[in-house]
Amino acid sequence: MTCRPHSPGRERGSALVPALLFAMTVMAFAMSIVTSGLAVNDQRRSLAAAQRAQDAAESGIHHLVGALAGPGRYRVLSDMKLDAVLDGDEGSDAARRYEITIAPAGDDECDNDLDGLADEPDEKDMYEATSTGHADRIAKTVRVTLLARYRAPTMPAATYIADPDADLNLAGNAFLISGQDVDLKGVKTGELVPGIGVAGDASGILGQLGGKQDDNVVGTGGDRSVYSVDTIDFNQLIEDAVRSANVRLRSGTVEKPANEGDWGTIETPAILFGSGDIKISGGGGGAGVIVVDGDLTISGAFQWHGLVIARGEITFAGGGGTKRVTGGVVVERDVLSGTDANTSGFGSGDLAINGTVDILFSKETLAIINKAFATYSILNWREGPNPPGEAAP
Repeated sequence: MTCRPHSPGRERGSALVPALLFAMTVMAFAMSIVTSGLAVNDQRRSLAAAQRAQDAAESGIHHLVGALAGPGRYRVLSDMKLDAVLDGDEGSDAARRYEITIAPAGDDECDNDLDGLADEPDEKDMYEATSTGHADRIAKTVRVTLLARYRAPTMPAATYIADPDADLNLAGNAFLISGQDVDLKGVKTGELVPGIGVAGDASGILGQLGGKQDDNVVGTGGDRSVYSVDTIDFNQLIEDAVRSANVRLRSGTVEKPANEGDWGTIETPAILFGSGDIKISGGGGGAGVIVVDGDLTISGAFQWHGLVIARGEITFAGGGGTKRVTGGVVVERDVLSGTDANTSGFGSGDLAINGTVDILFSKETLAIINKAFATYSILNWREGPNPPGEAAP
């Protein structure tokens, strides 16, 4: 009998099929693990890049705020261009960098101060800054609205009076309202502004100067220096003081700095704010800005470098020595000076001076004050949108 030859190959082939299937399953599983791991790593790298881009954008904002300190910077913000490479090779996708654009607010159809209204008058002093950070082809954007801590008025005169119908009753000729510019030491320079500036027709104020007081109000034009000037925004002055004051004056008490320097020095000026009727006793002084949303009474000797601003009346009460403001005075209603306003014979609502009161315009003093307070605060902070065409996980 002839036997069929043994065929081991077929048996081995039959046995290999399950092995091959198992191997393929193992390889597919391994590939899925590798692919999953790569995806996780990509996601981690992407998230890390997004965080680096976010950090870069925020670094740009901090750089911007630091760069904005300085006199008058808030007037030319849109001219500023800022960008920097924080780390990595410039031009490389991996480099961490930021770029900043700045645009004035107030006419951009946006609600910049987030109060529900767009393009309000108070937004004209705001700026929109956009800082975009980049890292590994990821971009993140931070947008902020900037507002100057204190927006100093441009002083048009030594004394500004908002009410052209104010009564002027000046007794004696020991006072001086001078638009002749002086430096910090009181030395005259060549610049002149009006002694008194009036928001409106100045003839009513000018006509009330006494015949022997021609050289008590001096400045532009020489003696009897009273002129019409541009209006100052009192609402802005009050709002800035409320937001930025570092000394609070209390109504119903008599205020006085406890120690020298408590109310500022020319090196470190202060912003003082009081709501209601404020009384300040003499024997002291300071430097910076006094803003009162009400009536202000100053009695006794008092020396101030900077601005004195009141929405109501300013009374320089008589006696106690010289009262001197080197910088400027801004009053919405009236200025009273001399003896106690309630018993002086000057009716309420008058501009009255009687005694040794000097109001001296000083461009140098105002420049120092403006520089100290021309820093910016961030009104609001929000993220995005990111630039088109760049990923942002």
